[in-house]
Amino acid sequence: MRWISKEPLMRHEGQADQGSGPCRPVFVFSGQGSQWAGMGRALLERSTIFGMVLKACDVHVRRFMGWSLLKALTAEDARLGDIEVSCPAIVSMEIALAALWRSWGIEPAAVVGHSIGEVAAAHVAGVLSLEDAMRVICHQGRTIGKLRGKGAMAVVGLPWARVDEALPGYTGRLWRVIHASPDWTVLAAKPEVLEQVLVELRRKGVPARRVDSEVAAHCPQVDPFREELHGLLQDIHPRSERLPIISTVTGGELAGRWFDAGYWVRNLAEPVLFREAVDELLGGGHDTFLEVSPHPLVKHSLESCLEQAGRRGRLFVSMRRGKEPTQELLGTLRILSKLGAGERRAEASLVDAGAPLLANVA
Repeated sequence: MRWISKEPLMRHEGQADQGSGPCRPVFVFSGQGSQWAGMGRALLERSTIFGMVLKACDVHVRRFMGWSLLKALTAEDARLGDIEVSCPAIVSMEIALAALWRSWGIEPAAVVGHSIGEVAAAHVAGVLSLEDAMRVICHQGRTIGKLRGKGAMAVVGLPWARVDEALPGYTGRLWRVIHASPDWTVLAAKPEVLEQVLVELRRKGVPARRVDSEVAAHCPQVDPFREELHGLLQDIHPRSERLPIISTVTGGELAGRWFDAGYWVRNLAEPVLFREAVDELLGGGHDTFLEVSPHPLVKHSLESCLEQAGRRGRLFVSMRRGKEPTQELLGTLRILSKLGAGERRAEASLVDAGAPLLANVA
């Protein structure tokens, strides 16, 4: 039986043309919000490599957090609404998915991470060992969990530079936390303040909606915990990068040695410059992006950045919430293979009778 993708993959063009040349997409690792109940179950059952990576992550999560990552990724009643659980769960899924893609010969040309997704990006780039990546995300999750109920976030249809002009009465009470795209910005504030902002924006006809989050990261609310988090992460040892990693803290390419404890404090406490990071990639000639996450979150941001730059790009996904993952993965794999990315190795992996990566594939 062959798995067939039921819907076209995200991109600006139609289906990929045969023989378009070698394709090495940028791996894009999403942040909070991509999690869903049971998201790791199917691939844990069917993929040897995926399972090996998640079991290795589980060892570290048990050490740092004291609970089972594997249970959190397979149980229908897992506490994925708790930020302390969802952060390690998302990053572990992304690291395992990246390993699966690479086992099929789909190698990244560069990596970029959105918010906590940057931890996965740093591991895939060779900058953080698996132990250090898990140390970072577990302590970040535990730290931000201390702010539960004190902040809220919303995505609004305002360019980054126009937020203060459009909302002049909220200085010091409202923060820009994610520069998502040329036209969209994520804001954070105390819940009651954010509700006032949303009412005002809707009255002005500006599209705005709450983000399903119990905390507000990337803003001054994190500042009281900077020193504590730095102490918890002081033993990590960043290494030289094996491929380009674009920082969403600085908005540009960054050498591996800079991803130390201080960097990961900034990653949690300072705004996410995703638009600047994507512009850096587009300026470097990249136009093919593969979102490596349990569910795509940055599609519209990437599309907006491509449109603003006047570029025609290709956007692909790994999984979608609640859908059979093998269909999405193999649908994307077929298109990337047509573009020249690892076709022979992918075919061999899919029919490897000794250690099949996915079941029910002929």
